[in-house]
Amino acid sequence: MQKLDVSLAERSYPIYIDRGLLGQDLIRGHVRGNQVMVVTNETIAPLYLDAVTRGLGDLQCDTLILPDGEQHKTLATLERIFDALMAHRHSRTTTLVALGGGVIGDMVGFAAACYSAAWTSSRCPPRCWRRWIPRWAARPPSTTRAART
Repeated sequence: MQKLDVSLAERSYPIYIDRGLLGQDLIRGHVRGNQVMVVTNETIAPLYLDAVTRGLGDLQCDTLILPDGEQHKTLATLERIFDALMAHRHSRTTTLVALGGGVIGDMVGFAAACYSAAWTSSRCPPRCWRRWIPRWAARPPSTTRAART
């Protein structure tokens, strides 16, 4: 196995290159908390999702399978990710795993940044919550568009 280290001070991370890596316990070593959400698409899920979730062992591991294609890089898809995180009561320390590239990588990266920021900003007094928390986070999951459809 080859390992490349991307040096970005406190944001440094490794890149592993080899065959059969999903069957190894590499992802688990990068999970900080005890919750993981694996987001993938309908093309990749049947091929690799089981191998990834098996490697996460006793962690709370939830999955979300999105439609495949560039046309699904939308706010509605982002809302589905947020809804799944809230429905499973994931905290801001949840590790989001993007299983796939392109659209999945973009959407999961953006969702991770927004979800963490939304929960961080909820530390302000309750009277300020509506002003600081994004609209999707201020609503209970049962009232979101995805739950109504």
